[in-house]
Amino acid sequence: MMYSQRLATPNDANAIAPLWMAFLEERAQHDLSMVLIPDFDYVSYVKQKLESRSIRTFVLESSENRQIVGFLCVYFHDELPSLNYEGMTHTPFQPRRIGGAIGMYVQPQHRKPEAITLLVQSAIALSEELKITDFDLLISMEQTGVHKLLERFGFKKAAIQYTKHSEIEKSELPRLESPVSEELSVKMPTPSMIPLRDPKTQQPVINPKGKQVFLHPLKNELGENLKSSNGLPIYGTPLRDPQTQEWVFNELGELVICPVVLDEFGKVKEKLGIPLFKKPIYEMVDGKLRLKKDDEGNYLFEE
Repeated sequence: MMYSQRLATPNDANAIAPLWMAFLEERAQHDLSMVLIPDFDYVSYVKQKLESRSIRTFVLESSENRQIVGFLCVYFHDELPSLNYEGMTHTPFQPRRIGGAIGMYVQPQHRKPEAITLLVQSAIALSEELKITDFDLLISMEQTGVHKLLERFGFKKAAIQYTKHSEIEKSELPRLESPVSEELSVKMPTPSMIPLRDPKTQQPVINPKGKQVFLHPLKNELGENLKSSNGLPIYGTPLRDPQTQEWVFNELGELVICPVVLDEFGKVKEKLGIPLFKKPIYEMVDGKLRLKKDDEGNYLFEE
């Protein structure tokens, strides 16, 4: 039997959902720390991943009936140069562009070397395209076949992880200290919303009006979602203050988003499959770099 792989689209959610469920159920049998929620909505779970701008899902199809028989879900992000843990604001490590696998599953009858290799090659090709510096993977001990496959692709064992699971009732959980106010109610986003977080603390961002901030898919003049060449929704890039590196809000308390770059046909311009956004215009004021505004107080961006 022959196999092929391709990038998944939101229309594949219903086909991928049972594979995700089977993957997690299989993993939970070997990892007691993975306690699954009964009657979980895996379709919505998969849709949220397919709509994320920092996640890519590849599907494996059989040549027999073009049925999806496996998937590989990967993520990528730029690692922050410093994290704020209990006042620690510096790190000796250089920032990295990281990629990793969220999950991979192939139906047992299709677990052939050539099929699994197709999925791994797709992730490696993506990492080369996006200039990923490090690809970090967490593989369970019993997946010896995956260990050997990764070693053939040049991956090296870097660490050993130990886990210990304890059954604790939620009513017994003590309150943890958190930089987020206890009075703040953090909302759970819908599949199309991405919660914005502070780059230092990774806590939810709150706008000047006291509401949690979410990123929404960009829309065109007709109110339709803008989509990339891969068919995925495009989310805006928030503007940062050059002095504080904090997110910028306008006078109405709204998050300022860098405009997307469009070509002469109104389509979003891309580079290496990533949508392009206009850069903000800066000016020097009293020896400090500041974001430039027009006479009406609107932030200015390059054409």
